[in-house]
Amino acid sequence: MKMHNKTQIKIRLLIIIALLLLFSGCKGDTKTKTVEKVNIGVLLPLSGDLASHGEDMKKGVELAVEEVNVAGGIASLGKAKLQLIVGDSQSSPDIGAQEAERLIEEEGVVAIICYASSISMMATQVAERLETPILIVATSDSLTERGFRYTFRTNPRGEFYGRDQVRFLMDLDELAGYPVHRVALLYENSDFGTAMALAQKKMLREYGLELVAEVSYVSKGASDMSAEVARILAANPDAILEAAFLNDSILIARALSEAGSIVPVVDSAGGTIFPEYIESLGPLANGTLTVAEYSKYAPGAKELNDRFRARSGVDITGNSAHAYQAVLVLKDGLERIGSVDREELRNALAATDLSSGPQMVLPAKRLRFDTDGQNEFAGLYVVQIQDGEWVPVWPVEFATAKVRLKKQE
Repeated sequence: MKMHNKTQIKIRLLIIIALLLLFSGCKGDTKTKTVEKVNIGVLLPLSGDLASHGEDMKKGVELAVEEVNVAGGIASLGKAKLQLIVGDSQSSPDIGAQEAERLIEEEGVVAIICYASSISMMATQVAERLETPILIVATSDSLTERGFRYTFRTNPRGEFYGRDQVRFLMDLDELAGYPVHRVALLYENSDFGTAMALAQKKMLREYGLELVAEVSYVSKGASDMSAEVARILAANPDAILEAAFLNDSILIARALSEAGSIVPVVDSAGGTIFPEYIESLGPLANGTLTVAEYSKYAPGAKELNDRFRARSGVDITGNSAHAYQAVLVLKDGLERIGSVDREELRNALAATDLSSGPQMVLPAKRLRFDTDGQNEFAGLYVVQIQDGEWVPVWPVEFATAKVRLKKQE
């Protein structure tokens, strides 16, 4: 009888050990020290009205991934290579949501990099539901005001754009002997433009400037902006704050020129930051002002711009610089956890704190996310197109040229 009991005890112990080993093996499936590749989702508008913006972003992501892989990949995962899985939102929020779900559910990406406010608004909801980190390059303030745990933004939120545009207008008297009191707003009516307008109106009130006109329009399919520009100019503003995509920003510049306007216009890092803007307008582009998240003239920025230009033939923009940075933020998180578990990666991203070194390319003191997922230290310049180049003209400590305003002939 005693021998029988001992045998039963041994059998039970063996079963327990086997079960423990089995469960330990299952748990290890999501935390693998050596993997061949890590799938990163990239959700961009590669067709439709925002295709030029999407292609620009794609160049930034591709350059970063190439450089990470050439340098040895993710060391803590056995030198695993990053692999991009691309989704085309087709400039449509609904399609963007569908693509976000496909990237997560079917392609098994560990995280998504997404562009554009309207598309990010839908894609972040999908990412939150499916508990997948998503790094957005978008401006709408509300994107980081919904209590989402999985949404992170490296670039400035909309309020920062309006704040720095208005601060620049306040400084124009000292910079160029041009006092500004009356301001008009001209913006496209998607999430991007409306977010910019809300921030601009808030800051105009705070700084005591008068809002004399506000004109919104539909960007999709726009072919002529003469009527909208005429309504703005009829209010006799001292300056115009603009939020426009590439096609409409070109149309606005032409309409202002045809109207003989010399009123300074400050864009919101929309269409005016793309090489196609200068290519389409030629000398007419000179004098254009915009806030910008990046400048090749900023400290430490030249080297990245040189590599980007060697690969793509054009200068890096704020959008493509933040796309590049998003890849490095993901790399940093993956290295720290040595895992492809999405929840662990989310927690690693929340603990991100970059200040120097090869993982930090933005011309800022630091990159750290607050509890809402917003990069606390995201900053902006005002750049002006002078002689076919974007040059920083504000803040003064970063300026490489003086502001040039058009004069009445």
